[in-house]
Amino acid sequence: MTPPAIDLREDGHVHTRLCNHAVGEMEEYVEQAVRRGLATLVFLEHLETDIRYPQPSWLSGEDFALYFQEGERLKQQYRGVIDIRLGAETGFNPEAAATIRRRLTEYPFERVGVSCHFYRHNDVHLNLLSRRRQSLDQLAAIGIDTVLTAYFNALIEAVTTLDCDVLCHLDAVLRHLPGIRFNDGHQRQIEELLDSMQANKVALEINTSGFDYRGFPFPADWIVSAALCRNIPLRAGSDAHQPSEVGRHFERLPGYLAGL
Repeated sequence: MTPPAIDLREDGHVHTRLCNHAVGEMEEYVEQAVRRGLATLVFLEHLETDIRYPQPSWLSGEDFALYFQEGERLKQQYRGVIDIRLGAETGFNPEAAATIRRRLTEYPFERVGVSCHFYRHNDVHLNLLSRRRQSLDQLAAIGIDTVLTAYFNALIEAVTTLDCDVLCHLDAVLRHLPGIRFNDGHQRQIEELLDSMQANKVALEINTSGFDYRGFPFPADWIVSAALCRNIPLRAGSDAHQPSEVGRHFERLPGYLAGL
């Protein structure tokens, strides 16, 4: 069987030390991408808006200034060797939708990814992708079904209202909570989300960090199959948080996708 079309010479999702939870300079990621024979590397640094969380895991305004300055330098230095693009992984906060839309126009982003990393609880936000036991316990106490419903509603609103290009790690929410399951209502939300992506021409990321977390990419195969039925384009992304992770597990994608 012929695998679905996906460009494995492009890593569309990497982070650097600028996001405060990754390591390595931008040029180290570029060097690794060149060693791996990639044609395109897309930096997708974290942009969050009005999130109240004790340890920022995103870029400040000053960080973005450095990001674009260094990114433009690298584009010139590696011209003809590799195509470097500067984008953002935009964390969607439903309470700050208008501000997010404005911020996305303030920077010359070449790709806008969408995700949702935080859940509002009283006057703070809880990290939906954290492995910290305290955070997982708080989210479980709120109610997993409630949290998941809010998460998928946020993504539906994001792809409908933002000028975005790709949806990142669709089902990575609560990835560190054992035995996480989506109920029938959540599956219907995912179908609605895919319909919205199709209508708004938003691609689906095949995030290969999932191979390390659970043995297969984000999102699950049934979601990828449902996306392909809608002719939603696929984009490969390593979600690298250190240079050695650039292009990780890309060689496994053809076989994986062919088996869908």
